[in-house]
Amino acid sequence: MALTIYNTLSRKKEEFKVSSKTVSVYACGPTVYDQAHIGNLRTYVFNDLLRRVLEFNGHEVKQVMNITDVDDKIIKASQEQNIPPTELTKKYEKLFLADLDKLNIKRANITPRATDFVPQMIELINRLLNQKVAYIAPDGVYFDIKQAQNYGKLSGRGKPENPAQEENFALWKFWKEGDGSVFWGAPFGKGRPGWHTECSAMLETEIGETVDIHTGGSDLIFPHHENEIAQSETLHEGRPLARYWLHGGLVNFSDEKMSKSLGNFITLKTLEERGINPVAYRFWILMAKYRTTVNFTWEVIGGAQKGYDRLKNRVANLPDDGDVDEKLRQEFLMAINDDLNTAKALTIIPNNKKTWLEFNRVFGLSF
Repeated sequence: MALTIYNTLSRKKEEFKVSSKTVSVYACGPTVYDQAHIGNLRTYVFNDLLRRVLEFNGHEVKQVMNITDVDDKIIKASQEQNIPPTELTKKYEKLFLADLDKLNIKRANITPRATDFVPQMIELINRLLNQKVAYIAPDGVYFDIKQAQNYGKLSGRGKPENPAQEENFALWKFWKEGDGSVFWGAPFGKGRPGWHTECSAMLETEIGETVDIHTGGSDLIFPHHENEIAQSETLHEGRPLARYWLHGGLVNFSDEKMSKSLGNFITLKTLEERGINPVAYRFWILMAKYRTTVNFTWEVIGGAQKGYDRLKNRVANLPDDGDVDEKLRQEFLMAINDDLNTAKALTIIPNNKKTWLEFNRVFGLSF
């Protein structure tokens, strides 16, 4: 069965087609100003699942995941903690990568940090200014969304007829006293890049004008991914930034979106302190379709831990003899190739350990 995936851009499931064996994937990575919560980490479990399914289908994957290490939140957190921004970002990047390891998430092939690509960002902004689709304002350089074709096509919001200044987005923020030492020199004025600029520049540098698959959490569809499309596709005369857009669902906590701004978040460390194996959290995430919103409660995650333990015992009792059951493998392939349906794939019971190990290439569980 051919792999089908839900393309946010077309709002339907599509057969996945590429012209080469290697698939390029750009995954929006973390902003490293604090420890990631389990809602953030669900996105990276989804990214890992996508990569594993592509590899199971015989593709090689070039996965790029950026690290945002310059941002308003980073400046604020570094000042509150009275440490240099680079020290803060290195601390939380290390903790983030440790969380990925605990969840059996494969490291991306390339992990660019935004601060290493500022020259490319400045060059990108200069090109937009030269095309007269960007303009210089008192506080920075902005993209004029009136100049973008089909603005809003990803989110379905549409382009405002007469966009106000605040609806345009910053490509570059001019330095102000509160930014301290966080600035770079640029022909249009010293300052720092906007978030959307960072991803467009890193994607273009590491992959090219068009990536096969662009991923992120569903909360990034607007404005982040919409604005990436606007600036990149305008810059490249309408050529698509991504052939497929995939977005993972959110994690709610007590029926509200889990977020640091609301203060209602749980970290992987908190789960461990409550006796929950991080891989049991991964198991819980895989029991739901990746695009759905899930609601975290301690009762639910406790049930997932018990389910994970039952699966572990069942696998331990599987016979060691025999080859991979090809009939079960095909059934499994049909499930995961139907838009990464691990919820269904987990119901297929292997009859020996070799068959389980074949399935686990996608599940990424460990006992």
